[in-house]
Amino acid sequence: MMIPSTVMQSYDHAVFFTAFNLTKAFTAPIQRDSLLYWPFLVSSTAIALAALSCRKIPPDPGRFGKALWWHRSAKADYRLYFVNALLFPALFGFLLFNQYDFVAWLNRLLGFSGHSAQSASLWWKLAYTLLFFVAYDFGRFVAHSMLHDIPALWEFHKVHHSAEVLTPITAYRAHPVDLLIMAWGGTTAVGLVSWAINHLAGSVVNAYLFLGLHVLIWASNLIGNLRHAPVWLTYGPVLGKWLVSPAHHQLHHSREARHLGCNRGFDLAIWDRFYGTLYVPEGKEEAFSIGLDDGTTDQWQTVRSMLFRPFKGAARILFGFKAQR
Repeated sequence: MMIPSTVMQSYDHAVFFTAFNLTKAFTAPIQRDSLLYWPFLVSSTAIALAALSCRKIPPDPGRFGKALWWHRSAKADYRLYFVNALLFPALFGFLLFNQYDFVAWLNRLLGFSGHSAQSASLWWKLAYTLLFFVAYDFGRFVAHSMLHDIPALWEFHKVHHSAEVLTPITAYRAHPVDLLIMAWGGTTAVGLVSWAINHLAGSVVNAYLFLGLHVLIWASNLIGNLRHAPVWLTYGPVLGKWLVSPAHHQLHHSREARHLGCNRGFDLAIWDRFYGTLYVPEGKEEAFSIGLDDGTTDQWQTVRSMLFRPFKGAARILFGFKAQR
């Protein structure tokens, strides 16, 4: 029996799609837009070693060795990383957009035409580079706060906070719905800034890039992997009121009552200051446990539970049941 050509084309497309996304996941160390890009891994490792050396902390196999990397929570992170590499583009790829799509949509909505192709001045490029970074950070903060403050969305964000140990891969321990909301937050904020700057400048303004990535985001990523690492690194009590250090985010994962919901920002601490969720870590490492504060952490250590359990929790809340926090 002949197989219809349309079926064969769909099959070929599915095979290509699967191979492409798995290849991208496996080759993250050479992907410039990934936190696992090799320069970011090298810089984070070097900074971590320097921090441990300055504090004269001897290597602890229980904290940095096999017990960490092969912990059941870490292995769950690895599995979800590859599952999301396939699921997220397949299920939600059509819902994603970039700042250029947003600008074009806003122009159509408001009836504006396009902009001149002439090059923008140096000052517009510098302003846009800075405002892009600030807007991106703010958009992610808003999305992150929604995930914490809206009970139904918190059910999806629980996946990330159910981690029992922190490694760089924990950054990818997120439900696809969580990833979608975070993507919308950053892109919408950047899109609004792009639209405003383009109209004010009278031309399309581009940010300064370094090896194909926004230069300030590149600088942030040099230390980004330490946010999810067992290395205590703070910026001190003064600078810590303005910038988010790795220790800020580690406390964000704490299940201690004094830390719950704190430090939702990624680079700038000012959003947490305005929102009342800033907890500035001191120089001395604090003792705390990470995970969920509702006693359910054990129930989130399989890919199946991380993918399907949030839908059950969100459904209970949307049908009138109160969320358990």
